[in-house]
Amino acid sequence: MGFDKDRQMTQMFEKAAELNKTGLSKVMKGVSSLSKANQTAGIEIADFAKESYAAGAETMKKLATARSPQAAMEIQGAYLKASYERLQGHAKVMTELYQGLAQDIGAPVAGGASFDPKAFFDPKAFFDVKAFFDPANFPKVPGFPAVSGSKQAA
Repeated sequence: MGFDKDRQMTQMFEKAAELNKTGLSKVMKGVSSLSKANQTAGIEIADFAKESYAAGAETMKKLATARSPQAAMEIQGAYLKASYERLQGHAKVMTELYQGLAQDIGAPVAGGASFDPKAFFDPKAFFDVKAFFDPANFPKVPGFPAVSGSKQAA
Protein backbone atom coordinates (compact mmCIF):
# COMPACT_ATOMS: atom_id res chain seq x y z
CA MET A 1 0.00 0.00 0.00
CA GLY A 2 2.78 2.43 0.92
CA PHE A 3 4.66 1.58 -2.27
CA ASP A 4 1.65 2.60 -4.43
CA LYS A 5 1.39 5.98 -2.72
CA ASP A 6 5.12 6.56 -3.11
CA ARG A 7 4.91 5.66 -6.78
CA GLN A 8 1.91 7.97 -7.26
CA MET A 9 3.74 10.83 -5.57
CA THR A 10 6.82 10.22 -7.71
CA GLN A 11 4.71 10.21 -10.87
CA MET A 12 2.98 13.40 -9.77
CA PHE A 13 6.30 15.16 -9.15
CA GLU A 14 7.60 13.94 -12.52
CA LYS A 15 4.51 15.38 -14.23
CA ALA A 16 4.97 18.66 -12.36
CA ALA A 17 8.63 18.84 -13.40
CA GLU A 18 7.70 18.15 -17.02
CA LEU A 19 4.98 20.82 -16.96
CA ASN A 20 7.38 23.28 -15.35
CA LYS A 21 10.01 22.62 -18.01
CA THR A 22 7.63 22.87 -20.98
CA GLY A 23 5.75 25.79 -19.46
CA LEU A 24 8.94 27.71 -18.82
CA SER A 25 10.15 27.14 -22.37
CA LYS A 26 6.80 28.41 -23.71
CA VAL A 27 6.98 31.48 -21.49
CA MET A 28 10.54 32.21 -22.60
CA LYS A 29 9.54 31.78 -26.25
CA GLY A 30 6.68 34.23 -25.70
CA VAL A 31 8.97 36.75 -23.99
CA SER A 32 11.45 36.43 -26.86
CA SER A 33 8.67 37.00 -29.42
CA LEU A 34 7.43 40.01 -27.48
CA SER A 35 10.94 41.45 -27.29
CA LYS A 36 11.51 41.03 -31.02
CA ALA A 37 8.12 42.53 -31.86
CA ASN A 38 8.73 45.54 -29.63
CA GLN A 39 12.18 46.06 -31.13
CA THR A 40 10.73 45.92 -34.64
CA ALA A 41 7.93 48.28 -33.59
CA GLY A 42 10.48 50.74 -32.23
CA ILE A 43 12.37 50.70 -35.52
CA GLU A 44 9.13 51.15 -37.49
CA ILE A 45 8.05 54.07 -35.29
CA ALA A 46 11.44 55.75 -35.65
CA ASP A 47 11.32 55.35 -39.43
CA PHE A 48 7.79 56.73 -39.52
CA ALA A 49 8.85 59.73 -37.44
CA LYS A 50 11.84 60.40 -39.75
CA GLU A 51 9.65 60.19 -42.84
CA SER A 52 7.05 62.47 -41.28
CA TYR A 53 9.65 65.02 -40.25
CA ALA A 54 11.25 64.99 -43.70
CA ALA A 55 7.87 65.37 -45.40
CA GLY A 56 6.92 68.21 -43.05
CA ALA A 57 10.23 70.02 -43.65
CA GLU A 58 9.89 69.64 -47.42
CA THR A 59 6.33 70.96 -47.27
CA MET A 60 7.45 73.99 -45.24
CA LYS A 61 10.08 74.77 -47.89
CA LYS A 62 7.43 74.52 -50.62
CA LEU A 63 5.01 76.71 -48.64
CA ALA A 64 7.70 79.35 -48.18
CA THR A 65 8.10 79.60 -51.96
CA ALA A 66 4.37 79.58 -52.78
CA ARG A 67 3.37 82.61 -54.89
CA SER A 68 -0.37 82.54 -54.20
CA PRO A 69 -2.81 81.35 -51.55
CA GLN A 70 -4.19 78.81 -54.01
CA ALA A 71 -0.71 77.32 -54.53
CA ALA A 72 -0.22 77.16 -50.77
CA MET A 73 -3.57 75.34 -50.40
CA GLU A 74 -2.54 72.84 -53.09
CA ILE A 75 0.78 72.20 -51.35
CA GLN A 76 -0.98 71.81 -48.01
CA GLY A 77 -3.59 69.46 -49.52
CA ALA A 78 -0.91 67.28 -51.12
CA TYR A 79 0.94 67.15 -47.80
CA LEU A 80 -2.19 66.11 -45.89
CA LYS A 81 -3.02 63.42 -48.45
CA ALA A 82 0.54 62.01 -48.34
CA SER A 83 0.55 62.15 -44.53
CA TYR A 84 -2.73 60.24 -44.34
CA GLU A 85 -1.46 57.57 -46.75
CA ARG A 86 1.80 57.29 -44.79
CA LEU A 87 -0.18 56.91 -41.55
CA GLN A 88 -2.36 54.20 -43.09
CA GLY A 89 0.70 52.29 -44.26
CA HIS A 90 2.30 52.58 -40.83
CA ALA A 91 -0.89 51.40 -39.11
CA LYS A 92 -1.05 48.38 -41.44
CA VAL A 93 2.57 47.44 -40.67
CA MET A 94 2.01 47.77 -36.91
CA THR A 95 -1.22 45.78 -37.07
CA GLU A 96 0.47 42.94 -38.95
CA LEU A 97 3.38 43.00 -36.52
CA TYR A 98 1.22 42.66 -33.43
CA GLN A 99 -1.15 40.17 -35.05
CA GLY A 100 1.86 37.97 -35.73
CA LEU A 101 2.94 38.41 -32.12
CA ALA A 102 -0.50 37.42 -30.87
CA GLN A 103 -0.42 34.30 -33.04
CA ASP A 104 3.05 33.36 -31.79
CA ILE A 105 2.14 33.80 -28.15
CA GLY A 106 -1.33 32.29 -28.50
CA ALA A 107 -0.22 29.23 -30.49
CA PRO A 108 0.35 26.99 -27.43
CA VAL A 109 -3.10 27.87 -26.10
CA ALA A 110 -4.86 27.59 -29.46
CA GLY A 111 -3.30 24.19 -30.13
CA GLY A 112 -4.92 22.81 -27.03
CA ALA A 113 -3.22 22.37 -23.72
CA SER A 114 -1.71 19.00 -22.89
CA PHE A 115 -2.35 19.67 -19.20
CA ASP A 116 -5.29 17.79 -17.72
CA PRO A 117 -5.86 19.04 -14.16
CA LYS A 118 -8.09 16.11 -13.23
CA ALA A 119 -5.45 13.61 -14.27
CA PHE A 120 -2.62 15.62 -12.73
CA PHE A 121 -4.13 16.39 -9.33
CA ASP A 122 -5.57 13.37 -7.65
CA PRO A 123 -6.31 14.13 -3.98
CA LYS A 124 -5.92 10.46 -3.12
CA ALA A 125 -2.28 10.71 -4.11
CA PHE A 126 -1.71 13.19 -1.29
CA PHE A 127 -3.70 11.74 1.56
CA ASP A 128 -6.70 9.67 2.48
CA VAL A 129 -9.42 12.26 3.12
CA LYS A 130 -11.44 10.10 5.52
CA ALA A 131 -8.39 9.23 7.59
CA PHE A 132 -7.23 12.85 7.56
CA PHE A 133 -10.45 14.18 9.06
CA ASP A 134 -10.93 11.31 11.55
CA PRO A 135 -10.53 12.83 15.06
CA ALA A 136 -8.99 9.59 16.32
CA ASN A 137 -5.94 10.36 14.16
CA PHE A 138 -5.32 13.78 15.73
CA PRO A 139 -2.51 13.91 18.27
CA LYS A 140 -3.38 14.23 21.94
CA VAL A 141 -2.89 17.81 23.04
CA PRO A 142 -2.02 18.28 26.73
CA GLY A 143 -4.81 19.99 28.64
CA PHE A 144 -7.52 18.97 26.16
CA PRO A 145 -9.67 15.88 26.39
CA ALA A 146 -9.04 13.14 23.85
CA VAL A 147 -11.66 12.89 21.11
CA SER A 148 -12.72 9.50 19.92
CA GLY A 149 -14.25 8.66 16.55
CA SER A 150 -17.46 7.36 18.16
CA LYS A 151 -18.10 10.67 20.01
CA GLN A 152 -17.68 12.61 16.78
CA ALA A 153 -20.23 10.43 14.99
CA ALA A 154 -22.84 10.93 17.73
